[in-house]
Amino acid sequence: MRKPPFFPLPGEFPGAIWYDDAEIEAITQVIRRQSPFRYYGPECGLEVRQFEEEFARFLASAPGVPWPDTSGIHVTAVNSGTGALEVALDALGVGCGDEVVVQGFMWIASISAIIRNRAVPVLVDSDDTLNMDPAALRKAITPRTKVIMPVPMLGGCARIGAIMSTVREINAERIAAGLEPVRVLEDCAQSLGAHARGIPGSITASGPDTIHRAGTFGDVGIFSLQINKDITAGEGGMIVTRDPDLHRRIEALHNVGYAKDHEPAQNWYGDVPLGWGHGRRMTELQGAIARVQLRKLDMILAQMRRSHARFEQHIMDLGLTPRAHADAENPGDTGYYCIWRLPDSPLDDEQRIAKGRAVAAALNEWGLHPWLLHDFEVHVYYNILPLIEKWPMNNGCPWKCPANAFHEAYSYARGSLPVLDEALISSVGINVPSRLTPEHEDRILEVIDYVFETVIRQ
Repeated sequence: MRKPPFFPLPGEFPGAIWYDDAEIEAITQVIRRQSPFRYYGPECGLEVRQFEEEFARFLASAPGVPWPDTSGIHVTAVNSGTGALEVALDALGVGCGDEVVVQGFMWIASISAIIRNRAVPVLVDSDDTLNMDPAALRKAITPRTKVIMPVPMLGGCARIGAIMSTVREINAERIAAGLEPVRVLEDCAQSLGAHARGIPGSITASGPDTIHRAGTFGDVGIFSLQINKDITAGEGGMIVTRDPDLHRRIEALHNVGYAKDHEPAQNWYGDVPLGWGHGRRMTELQGAIARVQLRKLDMILAQMRRSHARFEQHIMDLGLTPRAHADAENPGDTGYYCIWRLPDSPLDDEQRIAKGRAVAAALNEWGLHPWLLHDFEVHVYYNILPLIEKWPMNNGCPWKCPANAFHEAYSYARGSLPVLDEALISSVGINVPSRLTPEHEDRILEVIDYVFETVIRQ
């Protein structure tokens, strides 16, 4: 089979490669006003506040429908996705003696935020979406469970409707037994703009059984604006909730621990102390860029979804199995990454890993940014050495804390999550840039065909 020629591709960073004069003008205005801090300055333009309001309207919108004028979703902008996770867990009261249930395919910050809040991560297996398996969730719950953290990975939605239904059942039982209900924190750092079907609410329904944006099903959702994300300000994060009391606590904790009860506040940082807070404020420069990028998000998603759908159909035509969609009739994945399973074979695990690496190496000749998921760095639980070896923080938490002695029952070594482990050594993926033309797609399909014939089928 003829080897396809090399061809240049657009950059892989979805939002950043759409930067133009609009972003330049937005940050120029902030600089001209000499007011990069969100709360005050010589001529503060309140870019971050406006971004929060617009982001809330976006989250309240149905896909393909104009944003509503108002939203029941509260938004707090912070300086990073990791910061968003740490503040959210803090606001939910996570600490010593608590367990946070999280999947094994995530990003290291999903784990580190739990550790830094002095709690113990409890791993739960995945289903064919490579996200949290609702059927495995119940077995991971103990009286110590404080939070459940689904992490829709690489733009792919979890079966969040089923997860929330399971959580409501669990919470009904816990409340009847006199236990505190568990909360749900959606780590949507890699799935901004995704949507799924289900009923929001961890204790009672907080919305109808229909399509909702990822991040609005649980008690809290977080997003990231880092350069790999669907829109970007270089760094940045968002924390969202439907609960006004929880929002007040998040607002305080992200801003040195003081809540604002008046406008203007008694002091810029607030009026009432609620606890030891963080310095996690988003800058006006980040907010200005993010506002421009948000207006481009639907276009970016449409581009990625179109290309992804074409790749996925071609992969199925070759007899390969792509990663499952949570809702096959109305997939809400962002299209950021295209993943498929390699054919079943009698090879042992090490031979299958070698085969997967050979496939990824072949795809890499054309700069498709492929991964055998087994090798996907610290997105995989058993590749995170500080987790496997239970490295403590400076004071010994969480592992040496007497309230966390139960951690001895948990292992984080490979083999802990058999369904996910099997998928990781069998799955390969390629990046889907947001500015592919049909001609780019044609060339990529030729490469997939070539690698299929020369490596996958061999």
